[in-house]
Amino acid sequence: MTTHALAGLGLFLTGGAFFQVIAFCIAEWVKARRERQIDDTLGPPAPDQTDTSK
Repeated sequence: MTTHALAGLGLFLTGGAFFQVIAFCIAEWVKARRERQIDDTLGPPAPDQTDTSK
């Protein structure tokens, strides 16, 4: 392979990894936002009744 082909492959893989990280961050942000909306509507979740550490 030539240097240009290797450089192009490296840029392609780096760009793919970058956009995958961006997509993951957006998905986590949307999930957290949805959970906040649920908490605002219904209130905080009830305590776990299966906790037997008392």
